[in-house]
Amino acid sequence: MKTRNLFKSIVVLLALSLIGCNKEEQEEQNNSNTTGQFTTEEFNANAKMDDISNDISEIAEDQLNAQNTARAESYQSILPNCATVTTTVEGNTWTRIIDFGTTGCTYHNGAILKGQIIISGSTDFHQSPYVWTYSFHSFYYDNILVQGTKTLSRTVQATDALATPHPVVGIDLDLDITLPNGNTYSRTGTRTRELIEGYDTPLIFHDNVYRITGNWATTGTNHSYTSTITTPLRVEIACLYKLVSGVITINRNEHTAVLNYGNGHCDNNATISIDGGTPHTFTFRN
Repeated sequence: MKTRNLFKSIVVLLALSLIGCNKEEQEEQNNSNTTGQFTTEEFNANAKMDDISNDISEIAEDQLNAQNTARAESYQSILPNCATVTTTVEGNTWTRIIDFGTTGCTYHNGAILKGQIIISGSTDFHQSPYVWTYSFHSFYYDNILVQGTKTLSRTVQATDALATPHPVVGIDLDLDITLPNGNTYSRTGTRTRELIEGYDTPLIFHDNVYRITGNWATTGTNHSYTSTITTPLRVEIACLYKLVSGVITINRNEHTAVLNYGNGHCDNNATISIDGGTPHTFTFRN
């Protein structure tokens, strides 16, 4: 694991050396309280926010399915055994508090979760669109403090990606993280998460495959950048690393980084290309 982390850092640093501004640009940007080049921390924070957003959206959908009384008895939840769930129903609203404890609970992909996720929605599961939300209480993902609230809206419809009606979830992103060193990052934007495989086996979550599109803005202390999914991401729950293909394009100032997650193989290999340069391989979810 340490070797892979070191390799990842070397590759990212190589990429960063290609995206740096010249001295005059750097001085101008420093004077305006911004930085002109991506840092290793920024790339790592961006990747972690992707992981957090994907995994928590996954947990929120899993708990919606578990709460649906039509499925609850036979439903196979994706939560690890170390998580405890407390459910309350008041009027027409249900709330599930998922408690991962304070010492660390390992998610199925290896992420260490601590604290609580609070998920709530209507008891009328036939509403269309069906809207539910989640928030956090002292929640940590790999020792990163996570805060914010997300709203999810689900419909069943046909799309250009799949003619058969299937669940389509729109996600309103509002996410803040604090790294162990105290630096903070915020993300706002939208994602669309389509369940393109596994929708015909509603009692099983592990066979689900998703197609994800969207765009968002990420802001740090003195900098910001935008990200757009330019080729839809394919996420396979049965794959340890989940993200098996797709392209994200990141823009900052006049520079562009293109992250390519491959052609469908279940691995954690990806490439990064800076300003149209030669793609360099790195590993993700380390």
